Amino acid sequence: MFLGYSNSAGYETKATNLLKKMHSMRHEARVDEFSLTRMCNLTAKLGSSWYGKQLHSFMVKTGNDISGFAVSALVDMYLKSGCFDEAYNAFNGCSYGSVDVVLKNAVVVACCREGKVDMVMEIFSNQTWLNDVVSWNTMIAGYAQNGYDKNAIERH
Repeated sequence: MFLGYSNSAGYETKATNLLKKMHSMRHEARVDEFSLTRMCNLTAKLGSSWYGKQLHSFMVKTGNDISGFAVSALVDMYLKSGCFDEAYNAFNGCSYGSVDVVLKNAVVVACCREGKVDMVMEIFSNQTWLNDVVSWNTMIAGYAQNGYDKNAIERH
């Protein structure tokens, strides 16, 4: 139902109302990780950072924020809503088992876009097992785009 509502223009309010109704019927209709990540996508589409923060809080309270799928949805939602700090905090606060190379590279791109090259090195140092060719190229390009040409050459 969430997928149908969120993909159809004009039905976004029905999706949020359905989530509220499911939450109020805790024993009869469980709000699961998949419903919540779909709502993250809808929130990103709407660009509602306030609703996104409420949704994130709900996910934490219900334990639906720990899988890689959920963390990816949260980071994506925050980045699309223009909330870099919240996206980085969601990424940085998750367990390492929840992070895959795609999510890590998305956060590296966001850090570079925001000019936070120091955060890029922190991510690389803390999660070395996820450093692939795309990660390295992204980091080098990020350094170059942010005026750290010498660092980009040294990293190469």
